[in-house]
Amino acid sequence: MEQLRLCLQRLPVVSSDEALLGDLSWQLNHYYIELDSALLRAVMDMRAAHTGLQALITLLERRDEPLLFSSEEALALLEPIQQRLKQGLEHLNGVQ
Repeated sequence: MEQLRLCLQRLPVVSSDEALLGDLSWQLNHYYIELDSALLRAVMDMRAAHTGLQALITLLERRDEPLLFSSEEALALLEPIQQRLKQGLEHLNGVQ
């Protein structure tokens, strides 16, 4: 985001020079693609984590008998969800 802001600040300065304007246009496009890619990866990770949580909740809600798994097994079920949430947040933090 900071790179986009800096490019936009340069726009009035370079508007009279076609070569600089072309370079700035390329930079804006490059930073836009980076930003879009990071946001897309974050959304995909968050959706995957949400799907994992929904599956786990469904499993817990539809049980007919008491749960017979250990804390370690519960952690094993939650670990991939935590990793996807962490990845999603890292992508979002990289956008700043």
